Amino acid sequence: MKTVNLRFIGINSKVIPNIYVDGQVIKCKKNDFGSYEAALQTEKDEIQISFSRELELKGRLWWLYALISFIVSVFGIFEPPYDRKCITMNCAFSVKLGDADANLIMVRFNTMTKKGRAVEIDTQNEYEEISNAYEVDKTAKRRWAVHIVFKLIAWVAIAVIAGYLISKYIGG
Repeated sequence: MKTVNLRFIGINSKVIPNIYVDGQVIKCKKNDFGSYEAALQTEKDEIQISFSRELELKGRLWWLYALISFIVSVFGIFEPPYDRKCITMNCAFSVKLGDADANLIMVRFNTMTKKGRAVEIDTQNEYEEISNAYEVDKTAKRRWAVHIVFKLIAWVAIAVIAGYLISKYIGG
């Protein structure tokens, strides 16, 4: 049985990736230094590590969630903003495990840019980089623009209705 120690450095509130090892989601624990760690056991000689960043605007029922969120947040006043850059992460690596009991794999997340390397791997093991990039999700970007337009239309409609009601009941 081989032990794989994973350490993730540079994860912040803007970069919260889904982490998969051999297709299964890995849960990480935060350590005292602000990085995240996970340890797993495997019989395999090679593992597949992949990272992805899912956007709410990419989901199937994004419009329903956006509508409910708009109403519940008092017509968008307390609604947290969507990521306007709509940057996703597409990373996959194949790591060959050594004969040692513990294999340490350190992953450093780079700052998000529209194009560029998403992570840097530091390990003594051999690895193959399948993909490693930040990308702009065009579907989410269009949906973000649609969301902003409908939000502005809703605010104008609310202002017109409020003006009408105020003039009707206060104005006489």
